[in-house]
Amino acid sequence: MLAHESGTCSGSDLYFHTPSVQTREMLFYMTSCGYYYTDYDYHITRDYVEEFLLFYICDGRLSIRMGDKTIVATEGQICFLNCHLTHEYYTIGHTEFVWIHINGSNIQQLYDHVLDLYGAHVFHSTVAPQIKKDIFDFVYVCRNDQMMPDLEASHRIYRMILTLLSGIPQRKSILTSSKKSHRITDSVVSSAMQFIGNNYRHSISVTDIAQNVGMSKAHFSRIFKKQSGYAPHEYLIQIRLNRAKHLLKTTEMPIKNISQEVGYQDVTTFTSAFTNRVGLSPAQFRNSSLGST
Repeated sequence: MLAHESGTCSGSDLYFHTPSVQTREMLFYMTSCGYYYTDYDYHITRDYVEEFLLFYICDGRLSIRMGDKTIVATEGQICFLNCHLTHEYYTIGHTEFVWIHINGSNIQQLYDHVLDLYGAHVFHSTVAPQIKKDIFDFVYVCRNDQMMPDLEASHRIYRMILTLLSGIPQRKSILTSSKKSHRITDSVVSSAMQFIGNNYRHSISVTDIAQNVGMSKAHFSRIFKKQSGYAPHEYLIQIRLNRAKHLLKTTEMPIKNISQEVGYQDVTTFTSAFTNRVGLSPAQFRNSSLGST
């Protein structure tokens, strides 16, 4: 989805993910990611966000302050921020970077090891190209209206941090290989995801989705759950909530209209579903710092 944050330029995109309560308690997870083209107006200041932020600078320069230490990141460098601390970053001219907000139960300890190894929150690394690719994998999946199962996402995030610690490039990503992409595109699950992506604004049911791919509801639900990691209804809710997050952050559309835009005819039902899964009401999320959920 196109990003509309102040300072972002045409071609930038931004995506959200809403992890389950169980995922938050047990796994590593991503809450947002994006690929930004920015100009002089891009400037972020936060006092506290309960997450960590990983950048790769593709082109240009980004001034990054964490605590009382400021470093200018340049092309090819990695930035790893503990967003629990006061932090600020802004572009110095036109800058292009890929980024991801992550969290997990023991990520603080891993983060400390990374900073001990590199000595700062901005650094060069022999594995920088691999980190760029790993972050972009998340953006790529979101950009193609797919959803990475939480277990796989957790594994990829953990592996990405270990790559920083070991300096050893990872093996070729399974998701980005053309063979895997071809299998996903031609699968029943891919067709169902496309149907959901095209129709989540309407009142659709699991039965409707199953009929669209020519299967019984029970058989389809088993296949979808096995291959995607999500029950069909849960996947539909995730798509709706992720779209709602984007609209809340990038437009001034009234919450009642957003609820209808993402397939909820009743704003109370939408607010309840959003609050139960995100931990904030739609209004609270709209006013929160990007990356706080």
